[in-house]
Amino acid sequence: MKRQALLLLWSALFATTAMATDRSVSASPEVAVCWGYLTNSTAVKQSRTLGVGFWQRASGAKPGVGEVFASAMEYQLPEAAPNRLRSATFQFSGKPSQCVGAEPVVVDVYAYVGDGKGELGDMTAGTKIAQLTADCTDHAAFSRPIDVSHIVRQTIVASGIRFVGFNVRKANNRQGPGLFALAAGKLTVVLGDERIDKRPMNQATAATPPAKPVPGAASTAKPAPMLRRMTQ
Repeated sequence: MKRQALLLLWSALFATTAMATDRSVSASPEVAVCWGYLTNSTAVKQSRTLGVGFWQRASGAKPGVGEVFASAMEYQLPEAAPNRLRSATFQFSGKPSQCVGAEPVVVDVYAYVGDGKGELGDMTAGTKIAQLTADCTDHAAFSRPIDVSHIVRQTIVASGIRFVGFNVRKANNRQGPGLFALAAGKLTVVLGDERIDKRPMNQATAATPPAKPVPGAASTAKPAPMLRRMTQ
């Protein structure tokens, strides 16, 4: 009974030690930039705030004259082997800045491998991963979490600095202005912790103490033969 109880105790202790737990890492952007593209022109200029959509120029300008804004955000990834990644989620939000009309504002979200720098080329980089919509009264717009596990798993490395980037672009040609101010949001990565003990030690060996001699019991072992001294 004592031996069985000891074996169960060792098994429970090993299971607790070897169990892996998940760890959540939430990152703010290392880079967050926005560029405005002037309509009917090739001019592009950087904006001081993040935004997406079309801004209508006032002062008697014709409809459709203004700027189209796009934003990009880049996040540094934690150092971890790709097989440790459980999930990755990107989430940002927006609120109406200059928006009129009942037609929804549609934006596309793209993912790309970043470099930690805010450049104009980031606005058109990547692969489309989501499409989000909002109306002109939505003050928590585009806040649906986006699963980006696949792009993070392809980018993350066990050692070294890597960045993943996301850009947000206007998707539909709605009538009238539809500009939203953006909050950069977070990238949340969930990692499985590495196991310290990859293999258990022999439980039977660890749990069974060496046999002790019983007092008064006769020994069954044969004594070693004595060496005879050679005499002349």
